[in-house]
Amino acid sequence: MPVKTFGIYLAYGPLVDLRTEGLGRHLAEFLRASASFKDVKFVIAAPRWLRRPLEQLLENFDLEFGFFEVISPKHMSLLGILYQIRAALLGRRTQLRERIRGKGYLRAVKESLTMMTKSFILVILGSRSPFALLLVVVLGITALPILVVALAFAVAITVMAKTSAKLLPRSPIARVKRYLNRNGLFTRLSHSAYRFMCDSEASAVADEANKRRNVEAWYSPAAFWPEFNQIKAPRLMCVPDVVPIHFPVGFAIEEPNGDRRMQDFKRIEAAIEGGDRFVTYSSDVKNKTLVDRFHVDPNRVSVIPHGANRLDRLIKVTGFPDTEEATDSVSVQNFWGALSRTVNNNNATWYASKDLGFLFYASQIRPNKNIVNLLRAYNYLRRSQNLPYKLLLTGEWRESINVVRFMNENRLHNDVLFVRGLSERELAACYRLATLAVNPSLAEGGMPFTFTEAVSVGTPVIMADIPVSREIIRDVEVARRTFFDAADHRSIADAISAALADRDGLFAVQREFYDRHLVGRSWTEVVGQYIEALDNISHGQCV
Repeated sequence: MPVKTFGIYLAYGPLVDLRTEGLGRHLAEFLRASASFKDVKFVIAAPRWLRRPLEQLLENFDLEFGFFEVISPKHMSLLGILYQIRAALLGRRTQLRERIRGKGYLRAVKESLTMMTKSFILVILGSRSPFALLLVVVLGITALPILVVALAFAVAITVMAKTSAKLLPRSPIARVKRYLNRNGLFTRLSHSAYRFMCDSEASAVADEANKRRNVEAWYSPAAFWPEFNQIKAPRLMCVPDVVPIHFPVGFAIEEPNGDRRMQDFKRIEAAIEGGDRFVTYSSDVKNKTLVDRFHVDPNRVSVIPHGANRLDRLIKVTGFPDTEEATDSVSVQNFWGALSRTVNNNNATWYASKDLGFLFYASQIRPNKNIVNLLRAYNYLRRSQNLPYKLLLTGEWRESINVVRFMNENRLHNDVLFVRGLSERELAACYRLATLAVNPSLAEGGMPFTFTEAVSVGTPVIMADIPVSREIIRDVEVARRTFFDAADHRSIADAISAALADRDGLFAVQREFYDRHLVGRSWTEVVGQYIEALDNISHGQCV
């Protein structure tokens, strides 16, 4: 039987860590299951800078990177090369900010020079020509004396600033600092250059995809990239969700990078408007988002729900008289690794024990994730009922102004721990040892992974009552005991109290539902449905 070849298009930027993204984990499950189909082959088209993040993601899922064919533009854009050199030499900006005091002037001068240079040769930087590279090198050598003088000036003014700040808190230099950083000018310019680089590379990846004539259809696991529509072969675009249409104010105001989020939303709109065929995880997203909001023909949209995200295989220990105790012991070791990644409390590893009681929510920090309401509920229980449990979260807490303010005002850093960059085994250990998993998200593309991840390792879970979850959990008793009104922090608090009061009873009804309705839907079945959809559109049929 001839092997059919389908393609997966990716154009994430170089700052994305796929291991921390829900879409990254979905991709890993997809690739793992695709290996079961001997008559189908997937080719991945991606920027060269994404090879290492892809390799790290697959390592997390015990997959061999070399098993998959990855095609990329032969030459990275010059702006991409310079960006990676800059990142390698300077480290990420957040790390630099933590290590250098009085860095405002130095950063302002450095970035202003960088932005002027980028503006002057922006078109050249988008080129992949060796002659353009030579031109940039010549320009760099010519400008080197100027840069050295500017750097010396920056260092000098930094020293002056640190001295004057002690002697004259309202010195002219302090006012200059405020002026230079006003309105985030340099940050916006830097983001514009970064966006230009990513867009240029996304188009180049589409060009590479067009060279592969043997690929019958292409699949994009996200709707972030309008450039996907430049591919001439049949295309299937996944639209997990378009959350900003439900939370426009939150994305525009709550986050420091809210304006960027809205720019990204415009890109999603452009991608959908130019799309060919679509797939979503839920009927709710299909009908309310694609059909009603974007006026997409429903015959062009297929609904393929998630498979069960099982974590038990990562930590389950067999061959011992007490397998549960052995599994807990292994989990504690991984849990210590998870707590060592805490970003808001240096002493978090002191709590690494299977006897630690804690609530757990694995999520990014975004307006729809409803983190502040969860914090309000936790703080209410902590003060009114002396709740003896910690709260463990996985997002970067500094990404939300409201989260930062609430954490600091209520002095929660010894009770609420934010861990980052967990491996799959560390994530599984957190779920295994948690007293209760909680998911207050107000909007998702499909039922959150939280339910199957928690129940698969023996932990009960409560979640926000949202349509995509109601599509899957139709059992009246399970829904009654699992769902809460996430818009009201007192409702979240009451649900937590009720779950903790009858933890075993809650888990029993959820485990029975999981065994009957969820665990049987494997990712192999899910990928089989994606393959069927790709095969259909390759023959000009509806998905």
